[in-house]
Amino acid sequence: MKAPPWEPSPAWGPSATLAELAIDGVAVAVCADGSGAPEFDSPRPHLHPVRTLAGVVVTDAAPADHTWHVGLGLGVQDVNGHNLWGGRTYLRGPGYTWRRDHGRIRHDRSDQPAATALAQHLTWLTGDEEPLLAETRELRWARAGAHAWRLDLTSTLTVPPGAQPVRLGSPGAHGRVGGGYGGLFWRLPACDDVRVRTPLDHGEDRVHGSVPADGARWLAWSARSTAHTRGEAPASGLFTVALAPADAMTARDPWFVRVSGYPGLGSSLAWSEPVDVLPSLPLRRSFRCLVADGRLPDDEVGRLLDAPLHLLDDSPAPATPETGP
Repeated sequence: MKAPPWEPSPAWGPSATLAELAIDGVAVAVCADGSGAPEFDSPRPHLHPVRTLAGVVVTDAAPADHTWHVGLGLGVQDVNGHNLWGGRTYLRGPGYTWRRDHGRIRHDRSDQPAATALAQHLTWLTGDEEPLLAETRELRWARAGAHAWRLDLTSTLTVPPGAQPVRLGSPGAHGRVGGGYGGLFWRLPACDDVRVRTPLDHGEDRVHGSVPADGARWLAWSARSTAHTRGEAPASGLFTVALAPADAMTARDPWFVRVSGYPGLGSSLAWSEPVDVLPSLPLRRSFRCLVADGRLPDDEVGRLLDAPLHLLDDSPAPATPETGP
């Protein structure tokens, strides 16, 4: 575990469950509030565990290598100088440094207008509990054939009334080449036999930093999970997860990919330059997230991400995905 010098004996505990996402009565994801994390991990709401329809777990939370990585969610390392990602802060010059600059994202309330829709109202806070941003996070989900389901997620960040613009940054925006993480992030479970790709290319080095608007319109990861759940038998199996932007602004953000160091993928909100949230202009990012059993072929990944969510149940039955060794 990585912990700051002022926390010689850090502790992690369970987070409270805010809601469950279910399809045909089966839970496929849990919304957690993040309260089980220590302050230096920048506690924040997230989805974990996320499962395929067959039960394969496709997220990890608080792994030993990066305890501030939590399932599928959002975080930013520099929010007007406050770390809402967790861990060390990247500074131009000295690099990664432990600082007492951690904030958190607080869940205020949720609305559930339908059985497969959820709106979360959140506040991004400094370590002193001063509000930085208000967030509305909208989730909608549906079955996508016999072997997959899809989650559509939109986040809208708003500056509080009377406040000044809020600047969002990343290690990449502070000089770390290729280190533009921050925004939507998906920490995957331990897995092997990984194939990560876009419609244009494959492999970590070639996919990392590619841009949806330039042709890399989706990002997919197929692998075999080797994760264990609560010390029991492995929740293992072949799976495919994929992301796609749902609007033109989101499509301008580069993909973030890690395979060799740890398994993770996401969309970079401030790849190499900071992004400002203006009082007159909320910042909105919108995604389509696919979760499937087996190794889906690329044309099937694209089809299931392109289809409007409400039409997925009526779409043609897909071919059976590869599920063997």
